[in-house]
Amino acid sequence: MEDELKTAIQEAVSSAVAELKEIPEKKVVVVEDEGDREDPKGGFKNMNHFFTDVIQAESAGGATQTLRDYSKKTAGYMEEGDLSQGGYLVPEEFKATLLQTALEESIVAQRATRITMASNRVVIPALVDDDHTSDFFGGVVIYRTAEKGTKTVSNPVFGRIGLTAHKLTGMCYVTDELIEDSAISIEPIIKATFGRAIAFYQDYDFLRGDGVNKALGVFHAGNPSLVSVAIETGQAADTLLFENIVKMWSRMYPAGHKNAVWVANINTFPQIAGMSLAVGTGGIPVYMPAGGISGAPYATLMGRPLLFTEKMATVGDLYDIGLADFSQYIVAEKGGVKIASSMHVRFIYDEQAFRFVMRYDGQPWWLSTLTPKAGDTLSPFVTLAERA
Repeated sequence: MEDELKTAIQEAVSSAVAELKEIPEKKVVVVEDEGDREDPKGGFKNMNHFFTDVIQAESAGGATQTLRDYSKKTAGYMEEGDLSQGGYLVPEEFKATLLQTALEESIVAQRATRITMASNRVVIPALVDDDHTSDFFGGVVIYRTAEKGTKTVSNPVFGRIGLTAHKLTGMCYVTDELIEDSAISIEPIIKATFGRAIAFYQDYDFLRGDGVNKALGVFHAGNPSLVSVAIETGQAADTLLFENIVKMWSRMYPAGHKNAVWVANINTFPQIAGMSLAVGTGGIPVYMPAGGISGAPYATLMGRPLLFTEKMATVGDLYDIGLADFSQYIVAEKGGVKIASSMHVRFIYDEQAFRFVMRYDGQPWWLSTLTPKAGDTLSPFVTLAERA
């Protein structure tokens, strides 16, 4: 009886194995979980590993093990609800890498006051401090009261700044052949190209945006706190004089001098390099080093950094040069750079689509220029009038 039972079991096992062999093999890519659930890389070795897994998962018709584990860890925070539709959220570390690339390429964002948006719009209170001739902070008056004298009440005036999340987007298509044959090239392309492109557009908005579906820039007529310095009497067109620099410096509010930077178009350099301080019937250069052009030119004016950028206007035009304390500018971002991929957008062309989205806004913190106790108006944002 026992021998018959063993024989029956062996025959059943052999039959089951034979049936399994007849089932067509399914190509499903499985990647072992290479990190714990707290790993900011989500179990991936690097960004290239992440994108490669996304592509392999799409080709195989199902998520890899690492992607499945990461989706569990980030449940509720996916760009799309269905992994098969390419709704993969980039792991935290890779998202931070892209954001850091944007910051390093930016003039304004790395120096501004940055906040994180929890919703589509955020409102920030701001003091209305526009006139110090008789009071402070829009109405605060300090009195000299005699003994037993009655105290007089005064109150500060508050305004508010509203920031709304605007959207920058980018998309690229990559052929399956390129991905399969040169997968290692995906990471540097994604990080360098899109990081710098996002930084460029953001930075231009922060510097010169008109506030229409984008940030309101520091050097734009819509900035209520921008000061424009008049040119010198008889000053020639398309010129930049040392006197202009001195007067711009004098219009920066004193507390901002330690944070301020100069921002100028690179084609202002010949004018800056030729600036001189009149001494008797001659003059001395104010920008070139003591050794003349044999040494590197100074990278500062009035002791503050001078940053050249194509985002400023051409020499002689309004906004070709500016002085700004960007700590008085607010940059608001919602979630950093988001990345998703899909094979379906260009399915018939054998191409993968990669999508990049960033939501942000920016506004000057000051609601107006400041009229000091004595002297001309002051501001954290100063430019020079047009020299046409």
